[in-house]
Amino acid sequence: MKIVIIGAGSTVFTPGLIADLTGSARFADATVALVDINERAATTMARYAERVARERGVGLRVEHAADRRRVLAGADIVTVTIAVGGARAWERDVRIPEGHGVWQTVGDSVGPGGVFRALRHVPELVAIARDMEDLCPDAWLFNYTNPLTPLVRAVHKTSPIKCVGLCHGVLHTRAAIAHDLGLRPADLGLTAAGLNHLAWVLDLRHGGEDVYPSFRELVHGWQASPPPTSGDPYEGFQEVSARLMALYGFYPSPGDRHVAEFFPYFLRRTEDGAGLAYGTQTGLDMTNRILASRDERWDRIAEQAAGQAELDRALFDEAREGERLVGIVEAMATGEPLTELAVNVRNDGLVPNLPPEAVVEVPGLVDGRGVHGVAVGRLPDGIAALLAARVHQQELTVDAALAGDRALALQALLADPLVPSVETAEAMLDEALAAHAPFLPRFAA
Repeated sequence: MKIVIIGAGSTVFTPGLIADLTGSARFADATVALVDINERAATTMARYAERVARERGVGLRVEHAADRRRVLAGADIVTVTIAVGGARAWERDVRIPEGHGVWQTVGDSVGPGGVFRALRHVPELVAIARDMEDLCPDAWLFNYTNPLTPLVRAVHKTSPIKCVGLCHGVLHTRAAIAHDLGLRPADLGLTAAGLNHLAWVLDLRHGGEDVYPSFRELVHGWQASPPPTSGDPYEGFQEVSARLMALYGFYPSPGDRHVAEFFPYFLRRTEDGAGLAYGTQTGLDMTNRILASRDERWDRIAEQAAGQAELDRALFDEAREGERLVGIVEAMATGEPLTELAVNVRNDGLVPNLPPEAVVEVPGLVDGRGVHGVAVGRLPDGIAALLAARVHQQELTVDAALAGDRALALQALLADPLVPSVETAEAMLDEALAAHAPFLPRFAA
C-alpha cells in the first residue's frame, strides 16, 4: 500500500500519523510519501519518519518530494493537510476582520476568515484532484484541510476522484461528554449530524440507556452555577453550546471555539472591552498561542529527525488526529466493516432536509468498497434552516474561488452572519485580496 501525505510539513498532523502508521502491523511494509512545497520541511519529516520506523522496528518505506506529481503514481490513499500561505496567511484571516470590528475565535472554517481561506485552498485541492486523475485515479482523497466542507464540495463538483473529509471534532465532543457523565468515551454511544464544525448530537446512550436527559440536567445546572474554567476551550463548561442546546434541544459539536463562529450574537466584546463575551476569549487565545508556537514545535521535530534529541515517545501512546485515517484505511484494506463517528461526504438524502449536493458530517461505515455515510433522517427544522443557509453560502464561496470572481466572493461574505454591513464586507475583501494576492492568481485579472 502507498499513502501520500500532501502538506507533510504540518507539525501536528504528520508526527501523529507517522506514529499511528508505525504502530499498525497492517502498514509494516507500506510506503509513505511525504510532500511539501518547502523541500526542507519534506526532507526533515522524511528523516523523522525514517527514525521513528527504525526505532519501532518496522519496515515502513519513506519517500519525499516537493512536487507531488513525483510520488502520486501508484498511490492508494492521498491525505491532504495543507496551509496555502502558511501560518502568516491564517493570521491575516484573523487580524483583517478584527481590524473591522469582526471577531472570530479560529477564522479557518466560517466567518470572513473561512471565506478567505477557502479562496486560497479550493483551487489547490482541485489541482490535487486533477493530478490524481492523471496518476492514481482509483485512489481515495482524504481531506483534513480547513475549511473542510467547501473543500470537499469543490472536489465533488469538479472531479470524479473519491473524496472524504475527516475531522476529530465529534471524537472530542464524545470524550468531553463522557468525562462530564463519568463514563469512558468508548462506552458512550453518540450519533451526531450536521456540517463540519457544527454537527448536532442527536442521541446519547450508555449500555442501551438514553443518557441525554442526564446530560441536559447536568448542563442546565452548570448554566445556573458555572464551574471554574480550565482555560482549555475544548474542556469543561461550554457556555455557547449550552445556550444552543437550550434553544434548539440538541447539543452542538465540537465545542465553543468553532461553534460560536456560526452565530454572530455570541462573538462580541465584553462591556469593558477586555475580551470576548460568552467565554469565547479562550478560543481566540488558543488560536493566538498556536500561531505563535509553530517555530518551537518545528525545532523539536528537526532535532529528533537529526538524532539530536530523544523521540517524543508519549506520542506513540496518544490518540492523534491521524489515528482515524489509519483505522479507516485498515478497514478498507481488510474489508472488515468499521463504524465511524463522523465522516464528511455528499449528502444524497442522508439528511433529507438539506440539499442533496451538500457535504454533511454524519456517522460512517467503512468496508472494502470505501467510506459510506449513514442516513440519520430529518434534522429539526430550526437546525436544518441554519445549516441550509450555510450550505448555500459555502456554495457561493466555492464558485468564487473556482472562478476568481470578486462579485461572488463579496456575496459569500454578505451571506455570512458575522459580517455586519456591505461597507465592512467590501473593505475586508479588498484588504484580503491585496494581502493574499500571491496565493490568489485567479483574482488578478
